[in-house]
Amino acid sequence: MAAQTASGPQRMQFLFYPQMPGETCPHMSVTASIHLAAAIAAPDTDAALQQAAQVRHVATLVEYRLDQMGDFDLARLIQNSPLPAIITCRPRQQGGGFVGGERERLEILQAALRLQAPFVDVELTALAAIGADRARGCRIIGSHHDFEGMLGDWETVAMQIRSLGADIIKLVGTAQTEDDVLIPLAWLRRQAHPGIGLAMGAAGRLSRLLAPRFPPAFLSFGAVQAGTAPGQVAVSTMVERYRFHELAAASPLVVVLGPSAPEATWLQDYEAELRRQSAVTARPLVLPLPCQRLGVGVWLSLVLAGVDGLVLLPDIEIAAAVRTYGLSAPGHSYRIEKYAAVMVSYEYPAVSQWHFSP
Repeated sequence: MAAQTASGPQRMQFLFYPQMPGETCPHMSVTASIHLAAAIAAPDTDAALQQAAQVRHVATLVEYRLDQMGDFDLARLIQNSPLPAIITCRPRQQGGGFVGGERERLEILQAALRLQAPFVDVELTALAAIGADRARGCRIIGSHHDFEGMLGDWETVAMQIRSLGADIIKLVGTAQTEDDVLIPLAWLRRQAHPGIGLAMGAAGRLSRLLAPRFPPAFLSFGAVQAGTAPGQVAVSTMVERYRFHELAAASPLVVVLGPSAPEATWLQDYEAELRRQSAVTARPLVLPLPCQRLGVGVWLSLVLAGVDGLVLLPDIEIAAAVRTYGLSAPGHSYRIEKYAAVMVSYEYPAVSQWHFSP
């Protein structure tokens, strides 16, 4: 809990200079909102539709993983889905579970296109066979996954997918370290068209959580029950803990970074005071993000995401290369100015009193 005085919480030390009425955030403008897609792998059609109904108030799309379903009625899934559907039938070589032949799989995808599924995920290797013909209103997500690394040349793969008629490009790698999240996020930032760029695995979670800060990002995925890809976070957690639907428009944005989660009461007190000192039109948000080690890739991802302030929890490891940017020690807070960090608080009291005057 925050330290208290007779008049309430002691004044917090902020990570940046609060905006005054009429001023704008010095960082990149982030106003677009992206989709949160709930990935569903259910035993049958009824169970899939029930899971979709459970998340209709937190997700905006639902992905039906036909390759991980024991039985399905494609027409019912598309027509009765409580949320716009992405139809996916992933082959094993792309991390899926489809056990039939390739011809059978392509027929399923073509049927989804004929049935006017809002979105159909088609792998790079299958785009030429599927062709560009589709029902009106149906969009093709052209995808490519790397389960061993981070794909290599993202721009070249994206160009291939675009040239084969995909409406939305989806590129997914597998993070070996937390710094790998910079690769998909930097790629997203350069896109002129809607894209999906993610890093799988526990080390890649920040690519899923920070995606709303990148306007070209079309969606991020969350799990309903069992995840359909390594590193997926439950959709309810993405909305409640990580504030997914609020993140795009948040300004100022303060990130609390560390392997352990700060106390909820501390986060609430800090955001309340941040809101009190910000402009009336501001949308301040204090966002806890899980991170074991702050390396250059994570740091630059936060900069590209337009983060205004950063709190480094005492148990986070800081890479030597990051210290050159001004991030000298954990257990301190920093104001981010372009590619540099300026320490704001030099010494903390007890953990429960962070950001309050000693």
